[in-house]
Amino acid sequence: MGYVKWMDELSKALKIVFCIFYLDLTWMVYRIIKAFQAKNTTMAIVWIVIAVLLGWIWWIVDLIYVITQDKVIEF
Repeated sequence: MGYVKWMDELSKALKIVFCIFYLDLTWMVYRIIKAFQAKNTTMAIVWIVIAVLLGWIWWIVDLIYVITQDKVIEF
């Protein structure tokens, strides 16, 4: 899908910008779409639950991981 490819090809600076609090929603959508593309509905559901229940704190994890690894955390 174009969205996942586009997010993968972003520069590190833009990935960090997308990790800032409200923009982290873009990474949650990225993970959910990527899980559905891989036909892994269990992980898609897990990411939806994390987005709803832990979204307010998960952005910090994403920010740290993007700064250190240049990608978002995936299970």
